[in-house]
Amino acid sequence: MQRKPNLAEVNAAIPEAELLKEIGSGGFKIVYKASISNQTEAIKLVYLPKDENDETVLEENRRRVFRELDILAKCDSPYIVKLGSIEPRPLEIQSNSYVLYSEEFLPGDSLQQLLGSGHRPAKEEILELLACMLGAVQNLMQFRVIHRDIKPGNIIKTTLSDRPFVLLDLGLAFAVGGSRITRDSQKIPGTLYYIAPEMLEMNFRQNLDFRADLYTIGLTIYEYASGINPYARRQEDQFTTLYRIKNYKPKPLNQLRTDLPTDMCNLIDQLMRKIPALRPANIDQLLKRQEAF
Repeated sequence: MQRKPNLAEVNAAIPEAELLKEIGSGGFKIVYKASISNQTEAIKLVYLPKDENDETVLEENRRRVFRELDILAKCDSPYIVKLGSIEPRPLEIQSNSYVLYSEEFLPGDSLQQLLGSGHRPAKEEILELLACMLGAVQNLMQFRVIHRDIKPGNIIKTTLSDRPFVLLDLGLAFAVGGSRITRDSQKIPGTLYYIAPEMLEMNFRQNLDFRADLYTIGLTIYEYASGINPYARRQEDQFTTLYRIKNYKPKPLNQLRTDLPTDMCNLIDQLMRKIPALRPANIDQLLKRQEAF
């Protein structure tokens, strides 16, 4: 990304909002807490890379952002973030191109923040997280969409009793059977330590389905419960990490959390199976199983 715009530059481009502070950034997005008509919302500024020698690059990146927003607008699950009052619009700051829009502001912390604080969730919280994420993926399935980037940084533990966990950021969402919006079909999308093993196969898009999201739900819960991501090691090169994602079997969760029910830990381990066909395939049955623990 080019130079990050300062708060005054962004404020000047949004006369209907008052930016309060930056609350997050990563990849190509910057998120601000803002006041809009006396309501608190999250404003997102998405940088659009471009190629001076190829004008189509900017348009492809713009289409990718609007695809995410179109999916968000369709979703009605309480466990998926909602769009806010500012509709998407293009924005230029210092010759850089962006898309700007707003989402609801969710009170709470991400699972990544909670992991950093040493939080150790009890059984009830883990089951609640599982139910919410299964509900979110079930809603995405209605539109034949795979999230592809479920991870602790993309889930908020809120203070809302009816929405205890909410999934964010559909920037890597994939429409099954849809047209491809990226020219590099072999590039692996996602966050390194949270890539489903099947996405490391050649032509993985042809066989990708919702079970990739079940894998990342399982991995996220495994890490949240144990404090350990089995694939994250310091000073390890990317090739070695990808090899372990493909071949290494993590230690069973009940060896790291002996206080949790064995059947519940076994279910989380099953979600993390390397071969999609060995993972559970029916979300309704999964929800019934987790209710029994």
